[in-house]
Amino acid sequence: MGNEINIGLIGLGTIGSGVVEILQTNSKLIEKRTGVKINLVGVCDKSLERAKQLKIDNIFVSDYKVLLKNKKINVIVELIGGYEPARTIIMDSIKAKKNVVTANKAVLAKCGYEIFQSAQKNKVNVLFEAAVCGCIPIIRTIEESFSSDNITSIYGILNGTTNFILTKMNEGMSYEGALKKAQELGFAERDPSFDVEGKDAAQKIFLLASLAFDAKFFEEAFTCGILDLTKKDMDYASELGYSIKLLGIAKKENDCVELRVGPCMIPSSNLFSSVNNEVNAVLLCGKQTGDIFLSGKGAGKLPTATVVVTDIIELASRSRVVQRFFQKTNLKPISETISKYYLRVGLVDEPGGLASIAKVFAEEKISISGCAQKEVNHTVVPVVFITHKATQGQIDQAVKKCNKLSCVKEKIVLIRIEDLK
Repeated sequence: MGNEINIGLIGLGTIGSGVVEILQTNSKLIEKRTGVKINLVGVCDKSLERAKQLKIDNIFVSDYKVLLKNKKINVIVELIGGYEPARTIIMDSIKAKKNVVTANKAVLAKCGYEIFQSAQKNKVNVLFEAAVCGCIPIIRTIEESFSSDNITSIYGILNGTTNFILTKMNEGMSYEGALKKAQELGFAERDPSFDVEGKDAAQKIFLLASLAFDAKFFEEAFTCGILDLTKKDMDYASELGYSIKLLGIAKKENDCVELRVGPCMIPSSNLFSSVNNEVNAVLLCGKQTGDIFLSGKGAGKLPTATVVVTDIIELASRSRVVQRFFQKTNLKPISETISKYYLRVGLVDEPGGLASIAKVFAEEKISISGCAQKEVNHTVVPVVFITHKATQGQIDQAVKKCNKLSCVKEKIVLIRIEDLK
């Protein structure tokens, strides 16, 4: 592409304004270090006021198609987020023979196969390092560092909001208090449901697994959020030598992939246990390379914007179009996945309750490795069960039966146990 890049920026929100600030402040440093000169030729946004605040209103346009028609512009930076009009903008940019840089994991998770195919057809690149895990170079690691290896599994703390909330709960705060704190600090949206229900992490693990396994999935990842967790669960996990993290997990097994997101208990000695607050982390397991652990800030205006600018710089040295291929891959039914489990059951404190639960486990052929009553002198007491390995199907049936027992007075909390080393 050469050492001079002319960009058209679409979206002057948090990340877009961060990109402008970095270019205004560090453009000479970038050119000195890399030999790449980045020129901001045009910007498009709903609001002219944002452009005025950034002192770039002289290159402002209200219609993104004006940028596509500008022959000087060779890179479109899409930072509006969401599905539409982001998908249309990206596809139109590709058809106009413009390279694309984006931080939009939502549109890539939903429409990535279509976007990548069009990019290869039109011989342009689509780079998106900032779409997953902020400043962790996970996309580049998968596509370049591991290009000669076979990745067998991915484990990741992929959402900074939930990791911050779980960290604060582990420090003694309630879920409600931790969420409020996250919102005050800008780590959580006013409506945090997309994060706390695990949907954001699910989009990210879907995208990572597609790239790592060259896989085309026609189903979404199984997803469970953190809404049912309480400070009690954090405390009980700690007593057992575990911490609780929301993990995105992808495992390739023969011709299918296990793909899921949910809260997991992991050993306190594991590296993931020390990843706190808004920090993200990813563990890649390769056949030849072994385990690679990456960690860093997963969100934030300037960290994410810095990665977007790095992708722009990367385009200057690209002499080839990224080749991405995807073959139809089935997801392993969640009912067939296997784990050990933690269950917290609210039982009436009367004779026969534990025996009733044990009978259900026996019927479903689930072996119990441990059981502890955590409180006394209450009408309803929490009882914690730890199982040996069982399928999700077995556990789901057991929970369904137990919830119907008269001795069970609270919704059963179920958490997988991942014995990571």
